[in-house]
Amino acid sequence: MDEKRIALLQAMGYSDKAIQYILNKTNVGEIENPSVSAKNQGTCGDIMILHLVIQDGVIKEAKYEYIGCAGLQAAGSALTEMIIGLTLPEASKIQAQEVLNFLGGLPQQKHECALLASNTLKKALADYQQMKNG
Repeated sequence: MDEKRIALLQAMGYSDKAIQYILNKTNVGEIENPSVSAKNQGTCGDIMILHLVIQDGVIKEAKYEYIGCAGLQAAGSALTEMIIGLTLPEASKIQAQEVLNFLGGLPQQKHECALLASNTLKKALADYQQMKNG
């Protein structure tokens, strides 16, 4: 990968883990027949669409699409890695700070990306419950 891009991301305050998620595009994409998909927009205008496969109350697969910055990509990748294998109650407790901690660091101005990711998860879980109960 472009060494200049890596150096720039490091200089901006992205952790090595966050940079690897960005470079590898971890869990970026669609799921063919998701149990639920939720779209959410952050205050900065970035958009995240989270796709989940849920079986027996457990998140079996998670992918996301996004329109936005590298911070959102890192946060989306971290979130999806964190939630695969969790029960819905466990996943519903994930907060933005846990995403930041899992990444090991994002630039301060990108902390709202972790909030957008965790809020999109909450929306997806709420939508899923509504579909099940509806």
